[in-house]
Amino acid sequence: MKKRILSAVPLISVLLFLASGLYLNNWSLGWTFFLLIPISWILLTGNPLKRLSESMPLLCVVAFLWLGFGFELWHPGWVVFLLIPLVNLIVEKRIDARKLVGVFVTAAFLTIGFITNEWHPTWIIFLLIPIINTLFFPQKNAFVNFGAESIKAKFKNIIIEHEKKDDDF
Repeated sequence: MKKRILSAVPLISVLLFLASGLYLNNWSLGWTFFLLIPISWILLTGNPLKRLSESMPLLCVVAFLWLGFGFELWHPGWVVFLLIPLVNLIVEKRIDARKLVGVFVTAAFLTIGFITNEWHPTWIIFLLIPIINTLFFPQKNAFVNFGAESIKAKFKNIIIEHEKKDDDF
């Protein structure tokens, strides 16, 4: 069934594009339906939860553009980007210090925004996430040093072993 759906998605996208343009007279919304093609491929191949977590940034961009171009909902549409860390937390079922920093900074942004109604300059607070995480919670593979261990061994440890751990998920 998945292969049938994947085969039909380009035709479904064309149908939705034409319906949006011809019947709703909204061609800007119509072109966004072509983004269903890569999204369906991402979501319908492999482990669905892992794929959902990996493709959440793309899905949020698509949803944001769809809300903006289709319905002129740019302002409340940005909220869909909060789904990226939320889905990651749900799929991985664990929270570490790096993710907790993101949760607290987002909560601070929303709190300050709702209390003061100052959203524009307040978004700068999100720059605290990479700053705090880099200073206090660095990733173990964030720094590259060339010592006794060869590049091939580093590649194997970082890339291949990490892939094996992800496949066990």
